[in-house]
Amino acid sequence: MSTSPKDALATAQAFIRAFENRDSNAVASLLAPTASFVIPLSIEGTPAPWYVFEDPQSILGYIESVAAKFDHVAFLDQVWTEGADGRSIFLQANGDILSTAEKLVYNNVYIFRIDVEDGKIAKVWEYANPVAYANLGIQNSEAENAAQAR
Repeated sequence: MSTSPKDALATAQAFIRAFENRDSNAVASLLAPTASFVIPLSIEGTPAPWYVFEDPQSILGYIESVAAKFDHVAFLDQVWTEGADGRSIFLQANGDILSTAEKLVYNNVYIFRIDVEDGKIAKVWEYANPVAYANLGIQNSEAENAAQAR
């Protein structure tokens, strides 16, 4: 079963909405059994990806770490683009992310590539400026703990 471009876009948008809502159950329902999630831009400035979450459980750990750290996650000024293959969806957005408890305001520019196969999220790439994250001064985030645990 293939995914139409319209269905791929709807699935990608549902994934981002679930991410914004910090809803790991909704994210889980959208993931293919072999889903992966890559954050390619490394804080060290090397070509190696910063994080690679190779299965749905690791992806959910990442989403849950974001939910634990930040009580507000929004991707503003969304511009959606369908890839030529009809299964790759791109999102450009400005992050508006806040931790009230830690008084952290995290604004970054994001590009997501979301590949959809058979109506499920197969792979996500999250591109953002790692320097903006480093400037938050978070030493060992929950995302790092989740990545180290796998």
